[in-house]
Amino acid sequence: MITERIFKNIILTQVALFVTLIAFGIADESANPVNEDLSFNLIDSVFLIWFIGYIISIILLYKFKSFGKKLFVLIFILSFITSLFEGQDSFIIEFSSFTPVISTIENLLYVVDGIILATLYFTSIKEKFD
Repeated sequence: MITERIFKNIILTQVALFVTLIAFGIADESANPVNEDLSFNLIDSVFLIWFIGYIISIILLYKFKSFGKKLFVLIFILSFITSLFEGQDSFIIEFSSFTPVISTIENLLYVVDGIILATLYFTSIKEKFD
C-alpha cells in the first residue's frame, strides 16, 4: 500500500531528477557550446507553457490538490503530443560526454511519470484527490 509519505517521496524524486537533468543540460551546453539561432519560436512557447504547468502540477500533487491530478495528466498528454510534432532538427543529436547521463535521467523521468500516473489512478492515494 502506498502511503502519503511514499507518494511525496516519489514526487520529490521526480523533482530531484528534473533538477539534475537541467543541471546536466547546462553543463553540457557550457562544455560544448552550439552556434545556433536563439530566437523564440512556437515550440519554445509550448515548452514554456508546459514547464510552468509541470511545476504547478508537481506542487499541487505534493499538496494532494485535485486540480494537480488533472493538470499532471493534461501536461503528460501535452508532452506526448508535442513530441509527435517535433521537427527533424530535434532528431539530430549532438553527442557529448554528457549524452548517456542525460538520456538515462530522461528515461528515469519517464518511469517516475508512469509511477505517478499509476499511483494516482490505481492505489488508495486516489481518494486523497477526490
